[in-house]
Amino acid sequence: MEQSHTVLAVDSDASGREAIRASLAGIGLRVLEGEGGETALKLALEHPPDLIVSDLSLPDISGLGFFRMVRETPALADVPIVVVAEQASEIDRILAFEVGVDDFLAKPFFPRELESRVKAILRRLNASTPRMASAQAALTVGDVRVDPAARVATVGGEAVHLTPKEFTILRLLAERAGVVLSREDLIREAWDEDAAITQRVVDAHVKTLRRKLGAAREQLETVRGIGYRLAEG
Repeated sequence: MEQSHTVLAVDSDASGREAIRASLAGIGLRVLEGEGGETALKLALEHPPDLIVSDLSLPDISGLGFFRMVRETPALADVPIVVVAEQASEIDRILAFEVGVDDFLAKPFFPRELESRVKAILRRLNASTPRMASAQAALTVGDVRVDPAARVATVGGEAVHLTPKEFTILRLLAERAGVVLSREDLIREAWDEDAAITQRVVDAHVKTLRRKLGAAREQLETVRGIGYRLAEG
């Protein structure tokens, strides 16, 4: 990568943490390790990571509980989360995405697979820094304003705390305000091409995004059988 990033690996099993570390060894990342959710959260606050890679099963709290805590902590609310899990059902995936997870990978995974997912997320983070995104003008659609350079979304002037994936989806919809984007469009443009993302995952992200838009939630319209659009309101 062009710059150093910090990844927090969370897994109750030392071999699981080592698998994450080994998978990312070739891209020059600093890897911190947490055994459980409480420890990992404290570590993340002391040494803010650029990305969290976590197992779904943790020894002290549920993985979903840990992800929710991360999203509810202002200093960590925007940190991307990649889940690695064994025998996860589709409902496990949907619930994880609904609490703000960005990507989901089944165990056992190939090292290059995790490396590819992490590199794709960090590329998007790099592209959204002020230096890289300064040429991107802010977008205003009704009460919704999306500023790609500052990576900030507001509704009626009030900041809305979005996960990286939610922000990307909102930006894509704002860029083509009034135009219907299919679920396939959103999958193609918001996720890494190797990610196994279903339409239900898109729906889960849009569900949480709509809830966070609050007073402007009705602007995010569902076009039955096709996809979504951001209306002027």
